[in-house]
Amino acid sequence: MTNPTTSSLAAPLTLPCGLVLPNRIMKAAMGESLADLRTSGPTERMLRLYRRWAQGGAGTLVTGICNVERGSNEPQFIVVDRYTDRESLRRWAAAVHDYDVRILAQLVHPGRQTPFYVARHPVAPSELPRVRGSRLFGRSRALSAHEITGLVARFAEASAILEAAGFDGVEIHAAHGYLVGQFLSPTTNLRTDQWGGDLERRSRFLLEIVRAIRSRTPRPTGRAARRPHRAGHAD
Repeated sequence: MTNPTTSSLAAPLTLPCGLVLPNRIMKAAMGESLADLRTSGPTERMLRLYRRWAQGGAGTLVTGICNVERGSNEPQFIVVDRYTDRESLRRWAAAVHDYDVRILAQLVHPGRQTPFYVARHPVAPSELPRVRGSRLFGRSRALSAHEITGLVARFAEASAILEAAGFDGVEIHAAHGYLVGQFLSPTTNLRTDQWGGDLERRSRFLLEIVRAIRSRTPRPTGRAARRPHRAGHAD
């Protein structure tokens, strides 16, 4: 008799956006710390790691931290912006697609959790004291409304760059105390403008990022489960 759990895990999954995942197993995001220290792009060690993971049986791999703003995190983490070498990103996606596996990039801005040695006064939704119990992060300064819209655009730009490189989608990191999560939390979002207050306004930063990404990256058209030609949305 077929094990229903095993058969369900092995079955392809079509997302509402049309992207087909080969099976129901996904590798969660984990920080690799394998970026090039000079360029903050993927290295050969990163590519070898993802080839090995792609051989492991998961249908989808979610990358570790991909920063949307250069100079906002430690240099060993990937940055995706206009200065990123596009060929290295294409090789990263191809290393996974060679095994008919999908790859989603985790997009991040650390906000107030930018290390002190990177930024003495990191940005956040509001001016905030040091993260309690940690000497790694400094006192933050509040983002201006103009800076917030600029960061929304950076998430969208990074997504468009990744799509062009062959990535299948992105994951917006809205947890673990990073910037998007800081906007969502009433503890760290003390704003009284359109970006803070009740839950609807605190959610605006995240929702504007999603809208901007969708406006820059067209949705796929329900292709079959072989190697995708265009990136899609992981709705």
